[in-house]
Amino acid sequence: MMKRRTTLLFLPLLLAACSENPEDGTVPAASPFEVSIGSGARLDIRARSATRTSLDEGGEEVRWQEGDRLTLWARNSASETVLDGAAFTLYHYNATYNSASFRGSIQPMPEDTYTYYAVSPVPASTDGLRAGYDIPAVQDGAFHGEWDVMVATPIEGAGPLREHDKKDANGISDNTDVVDLQFAHKIHVLKIAIPRNDLGEPVSEITLTFPSPVAGRLTVDASDPAADGVLAGSGNTLTLRFSEPKDAGAVVYAMIAPLTLGEGETVSIVAAGATSESEPRTFVPATADRRFAAGHTTPINYNIPAAAQELTRVTFRLAETGINTLGEAIDTFTVTAPEGWTFEDDTRSRTFDVTGTGDYTVRFRSYTNPTEEMAGFQVTYDSEHALLTEEFTLPAVTVGGETVVEFRVPYLFEETFGGITDFSHDDNLGTGATNSGNNTAVDLSGYGLSGWTGARCGASAGKAIRICSRNECAALTRGSYHGRIDSPDLTALKGSCQIVVRFNYSINRNSNQGNVLQPYLAAGITDTADRNTTSNLWGSFISGEGDPGTILQYNIPAVVYDLNDSGALNGSFDNIPLQGEFSTTASASQRLVWEVYMKSGEPRAFATYYYSNNWVYLDNIRVSIAQ
Repeated sequence: MMKRRTTLLFLPLLLAACSENPEDGTVPAASPFEVSIGSGARLDIRARSATRTSLDEGGEEVRWQEGDRLTLWARNSASETVLDGAAFTLYHYNATYNSASFRGSIQPMPEDTYTYYAVSPVPASTDGLRAGYDIPAVQDGAFHGEWDVMVATPIEGAGPLREHDKKDANGISDNTDVVDLQFAHKIHVLKIAIPRNDLGEPVSEITLTFPSPVAGRLTVDASDPAADGVLAGSGNTLTLRFSEPKDAGAVVYAMIAPLTLGEGETVSIVAAGATSESEPRTFVPATADRRFAAGHTTPINYNIPAAAQELTRVTFRLAETGINTLGEAIDTFTVTAPEGWTFEDDTRSRTFDVTGTGDYTVRFRSYTNPTEEMAGFQVTYDSEHALLTEEFTLPAVTVGGETVVEFRVPYLFEETFGGITDFSHDDNLGTGATNSGNNTAVDLSGYGLSGWTGARCGASAGKAIRICSRNECAALTRGSYHGRIDSPDLTALKGSCQIVVRFNYSINRNSNQGNVLQPYLAAGITDTADRNTTSNLWGSFISGEGDPGTILQYNIPAVVYDLNDSGALNGSFDNIPLQGEFSTTASASQRLVWEVYMKSGEPRAFATYYYSNNWVYLDNIRVSIAQ
């Protein structure tokens, strides 16, 4: 069994003085200390032995690597927890990998005697000194340090970690006389070599089926390194799914919870390529090898047999990862099927880790789902800042063949108005008399714009939307009535982040006197207040000159304003060539807004009345996360 020598070093930060404050008599709060933890080699498992071996025997090397983390507890003489799962991250190791340093922050420890406990890596969950780790049922064939669960022997009767004069060359306090950890591994490793491949194609995945669970939530007790971990889960099947297909000569690894096979129990292995699945093979360990013990490795030579059957394949093809649409690459996508359709593991959902563009294929040994075209599927794209879901239809499936579904990662928000229907709400009032129209916004969901609202707006079916600012001057009195539209909430956002909004626009004007004035467009983002379509704040009344700095709802300044066409006034539903763009910070409860206004009133004339409709046409609205 590999024992890992670990030392803890003390790195002081600038600390506040411990003297009382002379003004109020209080003692300033103590500053935390940086504590560094040293240890030996860890990852890069390299098995040279042909027989079962512990992780450090037979020439195997286990090394720490960048990003590894540890967790430390300390309890005092009264059994009170002083350090409660403090995390430490690797920041140095030497050239021969026989020592490494980890650092983490702790509060100063009072004088007392302590018991120290440690586990590695940092667990997914803790309950007192119990630490939980997730051992996945689908792995990629590589050795993963985050699943290499270890528990250290508790150190009893030790003093506190402290800053003192015993320092190394870098001025770090040495506490090796206080804490010296020895770790024990709690998982088992399978090393699978492929000497020969008779499948006729490279192998995309290998599936091992055990008589009892080997994957799930493994819980260990930091106070008892000799105790077996407790596995919660029903994962008898372990699948190695490779990002790059494997062929003869390859070596892959699997990490499982320890188990012991009973008399007559076996492990079955089957391999699959892009189009076919191999004949199954059974691994029957010798009597002495029935125990897949913690901290040990079982080598398996797997000569892949010939194909037994053609597989039915459903391939989800990702042309790009979201950089050019969403604005950032997705981490995963999840396909969810409707009732009546399941993946081969009898679930209706499958999540794929995105490693880049290309094909993500699901293989069926026995396809029992409907073969005809089927609607109601969903794909959910998950990135750092966004979570987007779209529906799609699965094409007809050919049993024994391949069905391809093309996926395009969407924009954070997009509206091209292809599904809009004709409507007009006070966007084209007559120019023969005073008529300010209605300031109240209307719900546009009934026109193919779900979640949109607008005041003084209209649309041409399948083309675009327009917003109108009504401008009047009668009996020397001016009136300017803004038009406005609001998008749905940006619900795809996980939190607040910077976004980029791009759109096309054009401008036109209709006046009873034929005079030329320039309409303007402003765009921005609302606050998080609830939408109220009955409020006349949605369509503004301004007598005299407009104020472009405060034209949006609740006097929110526009992000961009005074957008114009330099007097061209040639916009229409079929001519929207100008490009607008702005960046802003947004969250899921905010909406995009566009508002049309006039900076100049109609001419004042005693005997001449002026009435005009001033339009801005919008199309191709696309929103991305700012890179």
